[in-house]
Amino acid sequence: MKKFLPFLLFSLISTHAQVIDAVAIDVEGEAITTLEIQAVQEKMNMSKQAAVEALIQDRLEKSALKKAHIQISHDEIQAKVQSIASSKGMNQAEMKAVLAKKGLTWENYIKQLTIEIKKEHFFKENIASTIIPPSEEELKVYYNTHKESFSSMPIQMSLVAYLAPTIEKMKEAIANPMRPIEGIQKKNILANSQEMSPQLLDLINNTNINSFTQPVRTPQGVIAYFIKSKGQQQMGFEAVKNSVMNMWMQEQRVQVAQDFFNKLKSNANIRVIRL
Repeated sequence: MKKFLPFLLFSLISTHAQVIDAVAIDVEGEAITTLEIQAVQEKMNMSKQAAVEALIQDRLEKSALKKAHIQISHDEIQAKVQSIASSKGMNQAEMKAVLAKKGLTWENYIKQLTIEIKKEHFFKENIASTIIPPSEEELKVYYNTHKESFSSMPIQMSLVAYLAPTIEKMKEAIANPMRPIEGIQKKNILANSQEMSPQLLDLINNTNINSFTQPVRTPQGVIAYFIKSKGQQQMGFEAVKNSVMNMWMQEQRVQVAQDFFNKLKSNANIRVIRL
């Protein structure tokens, strides 16, 4: 969901704002430079107007975060780092190395991540909390209106769960799936998509049959799933109810976030100096 600007935009802003002081727009005392607009436009393949709107939203977010005085603990940041690293099948040291190759220091990454966590808190407390959950009938109407989006959703799937003590062991198991490997546990699973978390369902949906999912670190160890088969038969509303709710919620979050920032923009002091 595109509720906040990605790290790429943050990096471009941080890098280019220091190069030139030609202020194009002032948003609540926060400057947007001509070079920032150009950089976002080029790197994110946006029109000039879209880049301007994205940067104005960034400044409005900064202003809102300052006023909210959100505090983030070191433990929460570390937990987020661990979660991100695990989702990519890496530990923190490996993650640092990847970021260094991309030219991003760990200090700047943590600074960016802290801002993103604050945005998540702000969104949850001030925006998402305004969404009223749909009734069963509203969900059914939404499902009937968007049936094509759920016509190929996996319903039942056959998996082999692999559990390894380390990422290295998991990589060895994935490279040699037929060979017994010490420390690797395997379990055949017949799963229904309705019983899965959205994260796991998304992971499986994005993995081909006869392939392994990306390894994920958990408190129990490193887990990966070998996809043997995925059912594609449409079985009606009840079979995809969780997916319908997830899609409805995603659309609502985008809409209420846009409405919120449109309201902020309409009440903000925005001064265009040059474009």
